[in-house]
Amino acid sequence: IFDCPVDLFFVLDTSESVALRVKPFGDLVAQVKTFTNQFIDKLTDRYYRCDRNLVWNAGALHYSDEVVLIKGLDRMPAGRDDLKRRVSAVDYIGKGTYTDCAIKRGIEELLIRGSHQKENKYLIVVTDGHPLEGYKEPCGGLEDAANEAKHLGIKVFSIAISPDHLEPRLSVIATDNNYRRNFTATSLVQSPVDTESTIETIIDMIVSIPLLFPAIARGPTSLLSIPHLFLLRPTQQ
Repeated sequence: IFDCPVDLFFVLDTSESVALRVKPFGDLVAQVKTFTNQFIDKLTDRYYRCDRNLVWNAGALHYSDEVVLIKGLDRMPAGRDDLKRRVSAVDYIGKGTYTDCAIKRGIEELLIRGSHQKENKYLIVVTDGHPLEGYKEPCGGLEDAANEAKHLGIKVFSIAISPDHLEPRLSVIATDNNYRRNFTATSLVQSPVDTESTIETIIDMIVSIPLLFPAIARGPTSLLSIPHLFLLRPTQQ
């Protein structure tokens, strides 16, 4: 059975606009941490027909006006408990918002620590998109970071921290509209949101994308020349 690794890296906004938006202060950050750990719990090995086994590598960072690595990519489920513990221990920074720097650091982590399968790399960016103007973007700007991910073939999901997120900037972050939709990581009592459906939809999208067989040569008689083999749905163990 061939292992087909998927690299997933979480980029979590713990800036002032998130941490201090609603009372009690820090509540939205706590919700983001809960969302992330629920997501990590769903990263289970899945068997694909044709002798493929989808396996997950996951890591995370959080950011404000600095980027703090929570943990580099590690194999799931072996590294799950440690990653969740580190996510739970995050204290919000609560200052400016350098989302461009955070995305570029996430890209770096995927490239340095990830598998050789370039097609199977994903960023999960969880942010409110603030601020819109009147501040500096020291790492080239949001569009530059998003374009770098696209150029490298890294798919970027854009997850809102609601309420009052900036949809135009979340749309810039996402690879395309399919990677934005109405994905949300937080919910208020007065306007509840099903964050669980965000997790399920994203994982379903990832495991439904055709994945490449490692270590099989391309050629007119290879398995890679049989398109229907790559569209089979997985069965979760």
